[in-house]
Parts: sequence; C-alpha cells; structure tokens
Amino acid sequence: MATNILNFFSRATDAQFSRDFLFRVQDLQIKGAKLVGDQELLYARTANLPGRAIENKIANYSGQQFNVPGKSTYTNSEAFSIEFYMDATGDIRQKLEAASRTVFDDQTTTGQYEMPGDGDVITLVMLDKQLKPVKTITLYGASIRDIGEVGYQIADGTGEIVNMTCTFSYHWYKSDMYVSGA
Repeated sequence: MATNILNFFSRATDAQFSRDFLFRVQDLQIKGAKLVGDQELLYARTANLPGRAIENKIANYSGQQFNVPGKSTYTNSEAFSIEFYMDATGDIRQKLEAASRTVFDDQTTTGQYEMPGDGDVITLVMLDKQLKPVKTITLYGASIRDIGEVGYQIADGTGEIVNMTCTFSYHWYKSDMYVSGA
C-alpha cells in the first residue's frame, strides 16, 4: 500500500517519534571515575547515538564489480563527545580531570594507559515519553581523551548555565532493546 497522508498519520500516532530530550547518559565507568547519573548531577546537554558502518570491499570477476561487506567500523569512536551541564561546585569536572590523570599523569609520567576493557563503559539510554528506558546503548572500552575548556562570560553576567564538553574513545557499542509496554 502506498503511503499517503492518512496512513502516515495513523502510523505516526501509533509509533510516535523520538524527541531530542528523551535521551540520558546513565553512567560513566572509566579508569579513575565512576559517575552514576541518578546519584550525581550528571546531566548531558547534548550527546549523539554512536554510528556504525560496514566497509565496502570490491571483488572483480570477469569485468564485473561485486560489492562485498568488509569489517565494521564505529563512526567517531576515537572522539565521542558529550556536552554536560556543569554543576555549581565543578564536582563532575573535577572527577573527570582526576580520571584523565589516572590514565596519564604528566607530573609523574605514570598512569593506567593500557587498553580499556569491558568494565570501562559509558551507558546511554533512550527514553519513551513516560521517561522509561526503551533502549540502552553501552560503549565498551571507553576511555577519557579530552576535557574541554569552560567559558565564563563574566562581563555579560546573563546567568546562563555553564557547559563543559568531554571527549571519550571507545572500541565498540552494543544496543539492548526493551519490550514496549513491559
């Protein structure tokens, strides 16, 4: 059956659409830091669902080109950024800075800079309109890479909430879907 405005409307009202605010960073468990979203002021302002691609490999035979699937790659897995709201005391930033020094401390030139394992994860959650989880995305082998600068607009004094961006790397991700209505 061809899609028209009536069956589109019916399908849209049945399935609904994801909204840009129905997403949470549930927790971060990386070398040097364990931040749990419901226990701390760990609120992401912006974040993305990770991407995944299958590389294309070409096999030629008798003048014909065949496209064959190759290895999987994870889009921006070396630079996965999350922008957080900054808490008034800077507690989350301080914990992330400590984690970065756990990975590598430039003052002592020591650290835990081995390959991150299965326990080093970032957990992202997609929510429904009742704020119940519908999908969990776990980034495995997560490690901190960059803690961005924080800008204060002292002269303007508008009272805007201050944000901070932190960049992580990860090896791969896994998605878990929940049964709707369960």
